[in-house]
Amino acid sequence: MKIKLKSNILIASAVIAVGLSVGSNGATTQAKSYRQAVTKIAGDNNYAVYHHVSKSGPSGKFTSTKYFKHGQIQSKQSLSTKKGKFWKIIVDGRNVGWVNENFFAKNEISVAKNVSLVQNDDSTFKARDAINYVTDSSGTTVDVSKVDVSKASVSSKTPGKTTIDYQYGKAKASVDVTVRSDKSEGIVRAGLTPKNGPKEVSTWKGSSKSSSRNWNAAHHYTSETSSNTFRSNGLTLKTKLFQPRFVSLGYHEAGDKMGQVGVIPEGISVNGSDFTVALFNSSRDQKGHLVTYDLNHVGKYAAQNLANLKWSTFKKYASHIKVSPYIKLGHGQAIGSSANYIYVIANNNTTSNSNDSEEILQIRKSDMKINQIWTFRISNGGNPRYIHNATFVDDNTMYCLFHNGGNGYYEYWKVTRNGDTWTPEEVGATKGNFVSNHSPVQGFTYDANHKQFYVGFNDYIFKIAQDGTYQKTYHFNVKREIEGLSASGNKLYVEFAQRGELTAGKIN
Repeated sequence: MKIKLKSNILIASAVIAVGLSVGSNGATTQAKSYRQAVTKIAGDNNYAVYHHVSKSGPSGKFTSTKYFKHGQIQSKQSLSTKKGKFWKIIVDGRNVGWVNENFFAKNEISVAKNVSLVQNDDSTFKARDAINYVTDSSGTTVDVSKVDVSKASVSSKTPGKTTIDYQYGKAKASVDVTVRSDKSEGIVRAGLTPKNGPKEVSTWKGSSKSSSRNWNAAHHYTSETSSNTFRSNGLTLKTKLFQPRFVSLGYHEAGDKMGQVGVIPEGISVNGSDFTVALFNSSRDQKGHLVTYDLNHVGKYAAQNLANLKWSTFKKYASHIKVSPYIKLGHGQAIGSSANYIYVIANNNTTSNSNDSEEILQIRKSDMKINQIWTFRISNGGNPRYIHNATFVDDNTMYCLFHNGGNGYYEYWKVTRNGDTWTPEEVGATKGNFVSNHSPVQGFTYDANHKQFYVGFNDYIFKIAQDGTYQKTYHFNVKREIEGLSASGNKLYVEFAQRGELTAGKIN
């Protein structure tokens, strides 16, 4: 059933019923209730949050929206009053209170500031990839497929600039898409002789294990209460943070993929105290959310229970957890960060190799929105290197891993940005496939202090010198999948799945 609102927006599967809201005078007031939540986007200004609303207006002010502006905001109730329309907000999956509709970003299309494409006869850029979010007249998010675009895609074959115009109702935006002029950009020689690699290992067959006996439906995915310590070959990993299953309402209430934040982690980056994880509804998705936790302010265990925390603790945590809009992230395994930005290669992990260019998203840590998009390519003459795994060590440098399956070795590439140009250079290569049963790489990072790479498969990690020389194998034998690696300072951070658990160990 679809209900048409006054704004002429159809909200699918959000069935409206009569709800009850208690006003400050104890009288009951009818409110619109939604069976499934709608996703809301915060605006720039701060507003009061109230315990109650009635037809006369709100009452019981108890906090401010300033603590919740960068969380995942959802709502299942709204009420029109003499003081304006109010929505009962749910932040990161927890009921908070009533706020004025003017708090939300209404009739807005948020897009990247600009898009710069490497010249490539075999690639196009899809205009909707530049969209952060679209909202209607009440600040509710709208599927980007509903947005009218002046040009659905831009070919990267011919240098020049194309302006893309976006419109949805009263909402409008535009972005300039520029194809760079150097036709040889990204075309280089891959000629390094591979170093001898590790003895190939075989990972487990069948399903993986979980972090404890509680990570299953029968035990309601209850929380971990003690830390883990994993040791292998001189590397000791200890629990740094157990993450919540959802940073939103769960499967049945979230409404749609824009609303649900979780439950599958696919890649991580740590920079200082900022820990960012890419989260997806399923492992097959190409779009998802980034969630950043400030590790200095979020407790090791408590974040698993955001909905049930003591109010003062939740308010503190909510101000130190940031959630991006629902954006294209590729597989989420090509990620890194600097002090101010998160970087993601929004690739297609179902492509074994391709002539397509790949998109690099620069995402502001301040508000978790796409700032810029570039495309790049690596091609050995006419032989492309389509990248599935990468890490960014600063705003101008990324390292990429390419599995040359036909010749049975791995290549390591350093790609450096100068202005909008991304220039690749092969820096190393290693013989072998590392694992014998075609397990995909599930984590890749670069330790700049020691000039070495870490490559993860299931519960194995291989340490490789920058030139491709094999150094060590770590096997933790926990039968849990590694879902991301990140080197920051003197620590190696390792994300394990089921439940999402960030561990850390001193690099040696």
